[in-house]
Amino acid sequence: MFALSSAPVRVVVQKRAARRRTVDDLSTRARPTQAFVRARCIVRAQSKETSSTATISFARAERSKCERRAMIKTLAQSGGYGRGGFNIVPVPDRVVALVPYILPLLSALRYSRFFFNQFPAAIVLLKPLMPILRMVSTLPMGNLILFFSVYLGVAKNQNLSRFCRFNGMQAILLDIALIFPSLVETLFGPGILGIGLPPVLTMLMHNAIFVVTLGAFALAAVGCMTGKYVRLPVLADAAEAQMGY
Repeated sequence: MFALSSAPVRVVVQKRAARRRTVDDLSTRARPTQAFVRARCIVRAQSKETSSTATISFARAERSKCERRAMIKTLAQSGGYGRGGFNIVPVPDRVVALVPYILPLLSALRYSRFFFNQFPAAIVLLKPLMPILRMVSTLPMGNLILFFSVYLGVAKNQNLSRFCRFNGMQAILLDIALIFPSLVETLFGPGILGIGLPPVLTMLMHNAIFVVTLGAFALAAVGCMTGKYVRLPVLADAAEAQMGY
């Protein structure tokens, strides 16, 4: 009787034990193994190290770029290749930096007729430029050829020093600035508005343009020959913006 009555109890106990083993097996399978946890920790650590390394490299690159920009501005403001002044600039670079300023000087000759009528003796200033002037005038589209020669050969030539490229770009911008007075004359001429500028105003404007351009050329010539940066108002900042760093 006791054996018969305890049989259902034994069955229930066996079922509970089997259910407990099943739950334990499922929980063991769901629980990540120690090797898996270690591998996951290693991957996370490597990813953090990689991201931190990339961040450090980016910060170093940005810092070096900022330092380079600051150094270039300091050199430009100090007036030479370095703190040593004009003696550091090689003589060939000084000559190459001066040549582009001939372009705006030749372009300003169209405004010089009133000046040389009033000061005929000043024509002697043009004698060194006569061979270049004859060559440019004989070539078809000579001014355009000279412009692109200076632009591509000096201003955008990365093989040259920054001193040469800066002066080349500043000379190019000075030459471009000389286009606007002729546009004003054309706008107020009889062909468009039909107003026409008074002769006195035209003479004053031509003389002012030529004298300012001649003064800029003389100032740039002194700066280039002494190896110092000559920063013309407005044009210098525009030249640096076009050159970049």
